[in-house]
Amino acid sequence: MNLQALIEEVMGYIADVGVMFNHEGDRLYSNYQKITAYTLRLSEIHNQIAILELNDEADNHLKKFRTSVLDPTIERFDKIASFESRKITAKRIELDMER
Repeated sequence: MNLQALIEEVMGYIADVGVMFNHEGDRLYSNYQKITAYTLRLSEIHNQIAILELNDEADNHLKKFRTSVLDPTIERFDKIASFESRKITAKRIELDMER
């Protein structure tokens, strides 16, 4: 695995999420959908590194990347997904109240 490419990919997701908070998206669920997709990809990378570790094929830099970057990023994205889900629910309640 190319560590530099992984770093750029993850940092791109983080940068895009920062931009998302200023944009609602085309649909009510667009941000939630995007965060879920990013979280799945990050989990895939995490699992690939973990498998390399199990096979004693991961170097120390990959191990550190997994624990110091991927794990916290996945946790943050999970929290953002929860926030986006609550936002969808709140908007639905607002629409129901307006009827």
